[in-house]
Amino acid sequence: MYRYTKNIFLLLGGIILYMTTGCFAGAVQQSADAEVYASNLPIVIIRTFGQWIHDDPKIPARMKIIYDASDGRNWLDSPHVNLDRGIGIEVRGKTSQHFPKRQYGFEVQDDSGNDKDVSLLQLPAESDWILNGPYSDKTLMRNYLAYEFSNRIGRYASRTRFVELFLNEGKGVRLGAEHYAGVYLLMEKIKRGKKRVDIQSLKPTQEGPSEITGGYILKIDKLDSYDTYFFTRYGTQLIHVYPKGDEVSSAQKVWIRNYMNAFESALAGKDYADPDLGYAKYIDIDSFIDHFIINELFKNTDGFRNSTYMYKDRNGKLKMGPVWDFNLSMGNTVFFNGWETDNWLIDTNPVPFWWERLLTDENFRRRLVKRWETLRKNELATSEFLDEIDRTAKYLSEAQKRNFQRWRVLGRRIFGNPRAYGSATTYEQEVIRLKTWLLARLKWMDQNIGSPRQLPTGWRPSVQRRRNRW
Repeated sequence: MYRYTKNIFLLLGGIILYMTTGCFAGAVQQSADAEVYASNLPIVIIRTFGQWIHDDPKIPARMKIIYDASDGRNWLDSPHVNLDRGIGIEVRGKTSQHFPKRQYGFEVQDDSGNDKDVSLLQLPAESDWILNGPYSDKTLMRNYLAYEFSNRIGRYASRTRFVELFLNEGKGVRLGAEHYAGVYLLMEKIKRGKKRVDIQSLKPTQEGPSEITGGYILKIDKLDSYDTYFFTRYGTQLIHVYPKGDEVSSAQKVWIRNYMNAFESALAGKDYADPDLGYAKYIDIDSFIDHFIINELFKNTDGFRNSTYMYKDRNGKLKMGPVWDFNLSMGNTVFFNGWETDNWLIDTNPVPFWWERLLTDENFRRRLVKRWETLRKNELATSEFLDEIDRTAKYLSEAQKRNFQRWRVLGRRIFGNPRAYGSATTYEQEVIRLKTWLLARLKWMDQNIGSPRQLPTGWRPSVQRRRNRW
């Protein structure tokens, strides 16, 4: 039980708070008698001491995470501190940088400013993290759901925790209502590591016949100015993620480009379905199937054409994943008919020819159907989705009210929202809309997962335009 008290105290050198009971009844006030802020979510406080956070390079800041695992409620003055140390932080994202609710990437640092692996909110220790702020997704949970169900089917995706964020970019340490930034999703950044993408490290000097085969992480995405990338012979643009462009040797660049060329040539060739001569020599088929299922099930507009990761371990085959960036998914998108439930994403999106070609192979299609049917009886059963959505909506029921007081987007079309999405004026209506869309999508995929793909006689893969497409 929490009791009323009128002990006045200083927090962070300047916050005067007044303790109260039960749920928080509004944002942190600016008056001397401000009500204490309490949440069932962990609380993250970031102070930059007068510096404005921008997109690269990171600036120094201080982060404090308040989390009481035993009590279920978190208070600004709580002694239960999960983290209190220096970080380097920057704005991240591409289109989302134009939203008033910003996305942030940060690295935890030691006292000398070096990266430090730390466990945040019981997640595996690492130094690099992301604070994703759902803005156009008014359920606040689309990224969470996609990553959660990818992990459930055995394909690593970023593990996450919902938090509420306070951000003070002023010179003072006092917190007020103006510093409340809303509900965020703390996410693991995609990177090589035992607890992330678990592949062998690859140093620039490792160019021997076996060493040079991995590990690599590549992605298909919009380019940043600092990205290093290459094109395959068929025009697929691939960005070096690991090793980074300034850390991968010339020989390694040549090797992985040749490998991707060989894969695409085999896939495009007349013997593409041959288990020894075709594409199966180069890729882990099961990972491609699971990647297809998650992106198509949730109909992720950016799936396959942007935010698309793949990796290759030493002496291993190319694997797809981890899945990434599902804000514009599950009906919450105006692009490429993404709001519809009754067609394939790869039929409407400008994606590499890989997917249409794979789906013409009877063996690939048969394995896809078998995998889908197995998952639908277990991890992807309809009841699993509905239960998880309801559980998450209940968990966010308190914090979402504060989030939408701060960001008044309910009932408004935000960039990316389909036309009908302006009609939902409450959080509950947004959640119902999500469930309705997902139920229709599951029904359609159940009926069409085995639909054959018929390509014209004499089909040849189209060469992608060599430019950074939206």
